[in-house]
Amino acid sequence: MDGQQTITEKNYPIEAKWIFKSILRSILSALIFSLLFFFGLNDSRSKLYLIIFIGFVPIDLIYFALRRVTFHYSIDDKFLLLKQGILSKQQRHIPYGVVQNIYVKQDFLDRIFGLTSLTLENASANQTKGQQAEQPGTVGFSGNKVIIPGLTKENAETLKNIILQKMKENPIVNNQSGL
Repeated sequence: MDGQQTITEKNYPIEAKWIFKSILRSILSALIFSLLFFFGLNDSRSKLYLIIFIGFVPIDLIYFALRRVTFHYSIDDKFLLLKQGILSKQQRHIPYGVVQNIYVKQDFLDRIFGLTSLTLENASANQTKGQQAEQPGTVGFSGNKVIIPGLTKENAETLKNIILQKMKENPIVNNQSGL
């Protein structure tokens, strides 16, 4: 990679399959939840839950599509730049020197769809005791974590190696802020 080249999601895209994987995960969760409530309820309540469940699918499709469309990342010489937000736009410049952990993750549905997620972390004070685990369909940044989901395994590994190289080239400086 040329030292002056900026890498973006155009070079290493989040696959459209990620949207469908996220929706499938939501549908499976809702279906399991609904099945637990269907047993023992009268018919009118069961029908109401079924209507709500069916209405949930198009809302999920729109939500995850908007999350994907409004998430952008770029890797330049000094910073990982992230932009996200459907209604509330957010932007973060993350110096490579503050990244303490970077890994490629692939859950069960990722394997089925041939996808992986690249996650970056630091040990900032934003990580609190009892903080919730990564939520399904997570994309972008929250607290001390950055997640770039829906990458092919090859692209995730390539991005990981690029960022690891940037971390070596840009060690932490005392005045840099964290994730």
